[in-house]
Amino acid sequence: MEFDIIFSPKAFKDLKKLDKPTQIRIKEAVTRLKQFPPQADVLKLKGGQGNEFRLRVGDWRVVFFNISFRRKKYIS
Repeated sequence: MEFDIIFSPKAFKDLKKLDKPTQIRIKEAVTRLKQFPPQADVLKLKGGQGNEFRLRVGDWRVVFFNISFRRKKYIS
């Protein structure tokens, strides 16, 4: 099962502010989120709505929402 990855406008803007090597590492890590289960360092965040997760990429954290019935992951 594959998921669609959707970046929020703010997440896309923040990604563009980073240096190119970091951008590439984050894009590659986010691409691995398409598969279920994800092949990455993913943890569910405590509190919130219950569908919030974080992906660790070096010193950076990518927060995303998993909408399984729509097969989508929203990067915020």
